Amino acid sequence: MTTHVNNPRFSNKGHDGMSKQKRTVNKSAALLISGALLAVAGQASAAGGAGGPAPYRISSDCMVCHGMTGNNTIYPIVPKLAGQHKGYLETQLKAFKDRSRADQNGEIYMWPVAQSLDAADIKELASYFASQKPPMHSSGIKHAGMKEGKAIFNQGVTNEQIPACMECHGSDGQGAGAFPRLAGQRYGYIVQQLTYFHNGTRVNSLMNQIAKNITVAQMKDVAAYLSSL
Repeated sequence: MTTHVNNPRFSNKGHDGMSKQKRTVNKSAALLISGALLAVAGQASAAGGAGGPAPYRISSDCMVCHGMTGNNTIYPIVPKLAGQHKGYLETQLKAFKDRSRADQNGEIYMWPVAQSLDAADIKELASYFASQKPPMHSSGIKHAGMKEGKAIFNQGVTNEQIPACMECHGSDGQGAGAFPRLAGQRYGYIVQQLTYFHNGTRVNSLMNQIAKNITVAQMKDVAAYLSSL
């Protein structure tokens, strides 16, 4: 086997350059992480001052993605949890824990977190987020298709066998009990979850049936309307 230890073509210059580049990337990543931690630390302080101390699990696990009050606006596919129904939140956390909810992001992000939760933790987290106030107004971002989405939400598409969403989620998208609050939910998250229901990645017999005929364009229209509420 040929060795290149003494070959000038394989000198340490290239290695040194790569090391410097790697150090630069690592430094940038560290700065980004530090900035994110400072942001959530500020959220933790604000939440503690406004409504008393949050459960430990919020600050140790949940806040990085969802924010201290469940009103995260950083990540487009991370759902807002503030004001969501307690029963629904409990059901989803249990599904992540027993791995019966197996959509891709659930597997990646929520399965590891939920494994360490016991029944008391699940109830505490669900109660905490359900008690938080959702935003009084939408993000202000307007997506195309709001008018069409409103029609689908309220009336469905009869000739395509797509039922009206309001039949379960309410005329204002507030939901109830096992049916989640959708008003003001993030556009990207709604599109993603409708896609999962449509292709069966997220298993729910009712939603799988409802979403089986919906098109991508219709998903986006519904998401545009709901995210504007």
